[in-house]
Amino acid sequence: MWGYSYIGGIYRSTDNAQTWEYLGLDEKPVYSIEVCTNEDIVTGVKNGIYKSNDDGVSWYQTYWPVGNITNILSLSNGYLFAGGVDNLHGIIRSNDFGETWDTVHVFNNYGQENLKALTVSAEGHLYAGTYNMFGEGSIWFTTDLGESWTEIDTPDFPPYWPWIFSLAVHPQGDLLVVFYGQGLYRYDFVTQQWGLLTYSWVTPGDILIIGDNKIYVGLYQDPNGSIGVIYSEDGGQNFSTLNSGMNGGNGASISYLFRHPSNFIYAIGNGFYRSTEPVYTAVINDIEPEPIQLRNFPNPFKKKTIISWDKSWSDKIVNLTIVNSSGNIVLKENIENTGCYTFKADIIEAGIYYYSIAGKEKQYSGKMICTD
Repeated sequence: MWGYSYIGGIYRSTDNAQTWEYLGLDEKPVYSIEVCTNEDIVTGVKNGIYKSNDDGVSWYQTYWPVGNITNILSLSNGYLFAGGVDNLHGIIRSNDFGETWDTVHVFNNYGQENLKALTVSAEGHLYAGTYNMFGEGSIWFTTDLGESWTEIDTPDFPPYWPWIFSLAVHPQGDLLVVFYGQGLYRYDFVTQQWGLLTYSWVTPGDILIIGDNKIYVGLYQDPNGSIGVIYSEDGGQNFSTLNSGMNGGNGASISYLFRHPSNFIYAIGNGFYRSTEPVYTAVINDIEPEPIQLRNFPNPFKKKTIISWDKSWSDKIVNLTIVNSSGNIVLKENIENTGCYTFKADIIEAGIYYYSIAGKEKQYSGKMICTD
């Protein structure tokens, strides 16, 4: 919860949003929430970032900026990226599930350029979009977990500045971008060309892609645009309105859309809405991938890598073994079955290594490369 007349705080529902339980963060306007793969919860608030590792029972602060952290995005390897309306005007990063943070990018346009949107592709490429009350917004991406950033040229909207409200990566690899007051655009990385997908006066607030062809778009209220939800079943070639049951069919200003494992879509803005039926169970291409049993990221790596595995088995303690290409053991240790482990390269030389996570009934194995 956040706003001028609210005390703030975090609420949780365990029955499909029928009832709610207050979890805390008294008098903290909350702008963003992210659940990590190790089940830690990280939240952006006014003047900081808070974290809980006991399912929201208790919270502690891990970052103290001046401003509001409106965007947080977590990856499966323990990396998190965040930013918002603050004096940083850039992006911060954590590589330990939100315990510590460092600055990895600062925006360079004139004025108050702030982070507005974050998304990640299946390959782990991160995309960031900004808006700027006194100048241009921008789009950046990184392919190396934030070590270096590349800017994407945005369309010209004279006399208006390009402000980015939302980003999404299409399964085919194109980038879908919402520009305030200008519509939904698709960027083709091969041709480096932009294409308009919706009317230019529409301001989409969020994008949700289902399978290869279904696209849902929440429309944010602005003086020249429509409100509610629109959707496409042909990859964005044609859109239809989907506002039945939303404010008497008139729609509402929608800022966020998200997909729930129960096969419903939730829409949040001026109101909180849920689709009346599972709206994408019939999508042929929308097949949930098999969970990755074991991986490490980054790979190759230099200083450290995070080993992640499926921790759904019952073992509380598992055995981690790492051997070199000659079969010699370099590490053998019993660790807690938390689903992740940070391995530091200070005990090994550059080369190829093999690792395994073993319990009483299951064992996973993987390969990793350490570079100079």
